[in-house]
Amino acid sequence: MDDTAYTMDVDDLFGDSDEVALPSVAVPPVKGLARRVDEMGTVGCCQRIAWSKSGCVAYISPDGYGVYLKVFSRNSSNSKWDLAKDTQLEIPLQHNDFPYVHLSWSHLGNDLAVVDAAGRVLVFSCQGVMNRMALTRVNMSQTEAELDAVVGMNWLAMKPYEQKNHIVWSATGKGDNWSFVTASHIFKDALHPLESKASIIYLKRFGELRLRFQQADSTWHEISTQIGVLVSVQDAYTHAAFASNNDESLLLAAYDVSSRLHLYRIEVKWNVPPPRPGQRIENFEKPEVAVTKILTEEMAYPVSSTSATGDAHSSVSTVGRVAAQLTHLGFLPKTPDQTDGSVPTIHAIFVSPPNCVNLDQTQHPNPSSILVRWGVHNAPQNQLHASLDQVTSKKKSINSVPMREICTIKRLPDIAFSSVVLAAYPLWYSMTLAFCYGDGTIELRKRATMEVISPDYNTETVTSLSQAGFAFPNPEQFLYAALSPNHCIAACMQEDGTLKLRTMEYTHGSLSSSEDDPKHAAALAALVLQSASAANQYLSSDDLFATMGELSERRKSEFVLLMFQALSVNIDCCTDESQGNALMLLGRSPYFVKTLSAAHLLGLRGRIERSIPSRLAWATINIKYVTQVLTTISRMHGPGYEKSIIRPEWVPPLVGVFRWMLHFIIYMMGDLFQVGLALRRVPPSDLEGNAQATIQATIESTDKPGILLLLCSFPRMMQKLWSQPLVWIMTCSMRIASTATNPEMRRIYAPLYAARASFPFDMRYFDQILTEAHNLVRQSYKSAGLSESQRNRVERELLLGRLPTVLVPAAKRLLTDVLFGERPGHARLAEKINIANLMAFDKRWLGVENFRRARNWHDAHVVDVCQKYIIRGAERDTVVVASNSTTDAAKRSRGDSVGATGMPGLGSENAKKKDRLRCCTRCGAFMEDVLLGMQGYTPHNVQWLAGVAKHCICGNGWMLVEGPFVKTE
Repeated sequence: MDDTAYTMDVDDLFGDSDEVALPSVAVPPVKGLARRVDEMGTVGCCQRIAWSKSGCVAYISPDGYGVYLKVFSRNSSNSKWDLAKDTQLEIPLQHNDFPYVHLSWSHLGNDLAVVDAAGRVLVFSCQGVMNRMALTRVNMSQTEAELDAVVGMNWLAMKPYEQKNHIVWSATGKGDNWSFVTASHIFKDALHPLESKASIIYLKRFGELRLRFQQADSTWHEISTQIGVLVSVQDAYTHAAFASNNDESLLLAAYDVSSRLHLYRIEVKWNVPPPRPGQRIENFEKPEVAVTKILTEEMAYPVSSTSATGDAHSSVSTVGRVAAQLTHLGFLPKTPDQTDGSVPTIHAIFVSPPNCVNLDQTQHPNPSSILVRWGVHNAPQNQLHASLDQVTSKKKSINSVPMREICTIKRLPDIAFSSVVLAAYPLWYSMTLAFCYGDGTIELRKRATMEVISPDYNTETVTSLSQAGFAFPNPEQFLYAALSPNHCIAACMQEDGTLKLRTMEYTHGSLSSSEDDPKHAAALAALVLQSASAANQYLSSDDLFATMGELSERRKSEFVLLMFQALSVNIDCCTDESQGNALMLLGRSPYFVKTLSAAHLLGLRGRIERSIPSRLAWATINIKYVTQVLTTISRMHGPGYEKSIIRPEWVPPLVGVFRWMLHFIIYMMGDLFQVGLALRRVPPSDLEGNAQATIQATIESTDKPGILLLLCSFPRMMQKLWSQPLVWIMTCSMRIASTATNPEMRRIYAPLYAARASFPFDMRYFDQILTEAHNLVRQSYKSAGLSESQRNRVERELLLGRLPTVLVPAAKRLLTDVLFGERPGHARLAEKINIANLMAFDKRWLGVENFRRARNWHDAHVVDVCQKYIIRGAERDTVVVASNSTTDAAKRSRGDSVGATGMPGLGSENAKKKDRLRCCTRCGAFMEDVLLGMQGYTPHNVQWLAGVAKHCICGNGWMLVEGPFVKTE
């Protein structure tokens, strides 16, 4: 039979061509949803889980009597990102009378406010690591009143971190060529007038407004005032929210039991005296809080229009109140976008009960939500009525009378949601809103239009992760949710306290492939855009690296290059006009460190196994850090320090850094000679005909990138700065070792002398190579006529492990003529240095070599990344401290955790904590958990480490972990 015989409609075969509509069964609500809705409707402060900007999750236990911390970190053994094990906050017993109901992190994530059901607020502050927080004592103006719940809370801005931001608005381009639109914006938010001091303001149920703040000495104090007179229980507040008025004052919106919305203006007079040059800021008088009532909105609830007769076509209508309960009250400030016409806006979310009329047992209707909004407008208004102009006896018109600002509110159209809103968060300078719903959906909306942000397939302009194709996967129901600093991961918690992470996924494929898809290029640009935004807002970006997953090698390079571009990091330091840039990068250069940290992480596998770009970034980070330490300590000794003796208290911080520098110089020389020897085995025609490819292939085959580090201007300039301080340290140690009569002085300086004595060659040879490399690179740039931007691109290529064409002659000459004198008239360093001793020198502890013996060594040892000591394992270091220490503490092994009690192995708290270490949340590097009172450390050393080792050298935070992290051999 031919095909024409089969033209019958199969659906009509049985005489039933109509589609059958199958009944849909609604997903039952998550357990505890009704209780959660009631909780949110009772009091405004009831957030049981919160994710700090620094990357730490805090949550309240199901029984309400415990608060736990979980740090988001990378596991070095499998490179997976997850929340670390629980750490419980230590809360004194006298504060356990009432359950805890609310958590709120400060803007930088250093402080955590914990609120109980009675309205008492406890503030915990970080103690060196994210998962160790201590309760702060508060000098209060009056005793706490019980059963007076907190209904609204707000952390004031912190100076100078939130006064000015560089906002990265968008990225435009295609492929690997993108440009980023960045503009600076000055914020006029209410803030603490002293730098780096925190303050928090909160409102209690019966109208008491409290301001808790830090004094100049970092102690906490509190003052209070009453915002109004409450004559009945109906006047009590249930919810409150604060917002900046863009004039260093605050606006307060408070909602009461009678469904009225009250608007107040709050001004704080801090009474801080103006600073005087050269004088420390002393504690100031208590500030004064002034509260001004602006207005009251009576019908502050959702309404619906219905006809009086029940006829939809009737012209007579009334406004009816929708049966709904307020669950969230938010107050959004004016946005930095000058084109959206935003004003301070009050957001009130009401939850309506389910439809109880439906008796179908297959249906499980959930409550829905309604968003009610009011815009707050300030407009000048004349204080006199216009009719006064008709009075003939007056001498001036009413227009000559100064006008005053009048504040009014205007209601905006309500917005309905089909599910209950469990959490709502303002993001990205309050220009984006995140909503977490009872059905498990998490969506982002534009504040200006309230449109859902979804992939728009625009591959030439990107503005956010959601627009570029990232979205949360299939909904999973929860009761509590907290978003990560870059809102790409959600920590979801159930009623029983079970925590689960939900990560945004890329919906357009995989970024691990190398295919040239414009959507992939746009997604990578969106990740860089959000990374740059995080850097400008002091946010942790660890959640972004967890979201992006594995990248192809090509896209790793593109990501780093775009990071340099988005953050405007210029690393050209070679020519005369750019040498000052090296000192700028050495000083306060957080963007430089963040970019190097990203490059290091993208090639990090395990603890020390790294790709060549990752190793170059890690070496540069370490070079920058040790140079800062060395130059700071030398300057501490005043002008002409090279003629003075190193003070004994500065010897312990110098020993590890000094030895690291010497051993890194040996590593650099070994890399150069190994690549140079490998090139000598290459046919001369290959080196002459295609030198670039030959040298690049040799670097990769030997896995020795030292020549690239030597050619890169910033690390080379830093190593040139080492010369004079290192000679100073060597001279001091030799002088004391040979002339000091005090045995204790000799013992203190002995580690410096021992490190110098083991150095296998004259350091002047390394200085010669640095000078030769510097001159060759400068000449190459000059001959090629490169501009600053072109030199900057060359320097970035070097850090990515690629030898640029313009520097091929310099690399070839360094690896042949300078090392082996293969042309007449050139010195032969190979004849002056014992290459065998150089290669045999044990430098595994540096962590910059990639062979098996080095990895095995680090499995059995732990190195302090900041102090540059071996603190765990059979070869751990011994350090001698200053003479004012006790005899037992004057000499000890690093890693011997001796607590403040003075008993070996017993810390100041309990013996279980003696093996704890600080671990970087990103790179996994370790540091000894140094605390005040620990034997082997003077107060001077502890104070020094608190400054230089506040973060890991890669710029990320510390978490406290259990030791000893060594494998037995």
